[in-house]
Amino acid sequence: MIQKYLTEDAVSWLLEESDPSIRYLTLRDILEKKDLDDEYQKVLESEEIVKMIMRGKGELLGSAKNFDLMYMGAMWCFCEAVERGLDKRSDIVIKTAGFIAEKAQMDSGGFTIDWNPPLELACRTGDMISYFLRAGFNDQRVEQGIQWIKDHQRSDGGWLHCPLEGTWDILKLMLFKRSSSCMKREMEADVKSCFYATASCTMALLLFDETKKSLSPGAGKGLEFLLKNRLFMNSRNEPVKSKKQWNRDFRLLGYPVQSQYDILQGLFIAAMGGAFHDPRTAKAFNLLMAKQNTNGTWNMENAQTGMLFGRDSRRHVNKKSKWVTLRVLRLMKCLEGREGMGQLGT
Repeated sequence: MIQKYLTEDAVSWLLEESDPSIRYLTLRDILEKKDLDDEYQKVLESEEIVKMIMRGKGELLGSAKNFDLMYMGAMWCFCEAVERGLDKRSDIVIKTAGFIAEKAQMDSGGFTIDWNPPLELACRTGDMISYFLRAGFNDQRVEQGIQWIKDHQRSDGGWLHCPLEGTWDILKLMLFKRSSSCMKREMEADVKSCFYATASCTMALLLFDETKKSLSPGAGKGLEFLLKNRLFMNSRNEPVKSKKQWNRDFRLLGYPVQSQYDILQGLFIAAMGGAFHDPRTAKAFNLLMAKQNTNGTWNMENAQTGMLFGRDSRRHVNKKSKWVTLRVLRLMKCLEGREGMGQLGT
């Protein structure tokens, strides 16, 4: 039934051997092939993964010194490597996960970045727990992180813990590695929760719930926060205006890796939570389908900070993208496997 929503079948394009990660992920996630050890090895030896290993001097994925740096640090490189298909079968993934937990996971279970005093961030905590789970880890580190997420869910169903608020906070972080002062807003009920943090934490809860084969109340509340906002709208029924330096429009499709969000991620969260047929997903789904090219592919429209290829956006933005197309096919696969397609986008 997936085919009724696709103008053409793009799978053969995704299986091209020129991109080992896309090929492996398509075989694993879309075609559900087994015995992919040879394909996995090609990913491990791919140019992108080798670069990450070199940054970590062969010991880690990415830089240990600047562990929280986007596109260079161990946190980012661990997340990107998992997105590209690596998991705990590889020693370097195990070592990097251990380093990140030791360096950035606080006693509370939440994750911090390299600032002083150390304070947990909901978006970073949700992201790291999600990637730990996706890499195959489900241990005390994950349990503690999940508990922190549950303990810090706000009354509106979302999460805040926004790391930066305005130019001064950005300068303090860049120049002095000082923590943001905006954490005091956490308990202010009139301050709305953050889309990025809520999507990250809800995804972590959903992935953890999959291991328990049940939907937790926290995941349901996080999903309701997103649905209440139709995955990209504000209380005035207008598209959310997010921070321009981070994401100029949630309707623009990219490939979120850290502290990022778009409507496709929202739709996938709804599908995972079994709520895709909620009518509040319709507008986002219709927007997604309207962006499909005649050959069954989708373009990458956004490569701002936190998206894949954010340091090399010129070569990727406004061009058909295997990565974005794979995301859409994963959504369709998730829907087919969980509850059937039904009537979408009504």
